[in-house]
Amino acid sequence: MVSIELNKINAILEQLKGLHIKEAVSLRKRLNKEKEKIAVPIPEPEFVAPDMSNANKRRSSFMKGVWNYLKLLRDTYPELREQFTPRQMFSQFFARRRGEDVDINDVFWQNPS
Repeated sequence: MVSIELNKINAILEQLKGLHIKEAVSLRKRLNKEKEKIAVPIPEPEFVAPDMSNANKRRSSFMKGVWNYLKLLRDTYPELREQFTPRQMFSQFFARRRGEDVDINDVFWQNPS
């Protein structure tokens, strides 16, 4: 059905190609627009699942860095080791990143090395 309409439009456009009358030009433009609307749409590619191994590696390396930073804090400041467990420090680290108030003073979060 679509190919029949496209064939008709193409035939009419061929006939109007040589005419330089105002009405023929406007008809040609309108037919070209209709031809573009009728044209078969390009099918979208199928969904391809992202490579999760790369995402997992990034996440893993990020978490290793966070835990290493927290271990460095605990080793540098023994008073933190006495007050907070590693898991509590982990939670407070991310709470501080979100801008929330945490129990650990800001002085400890600065460069511990």
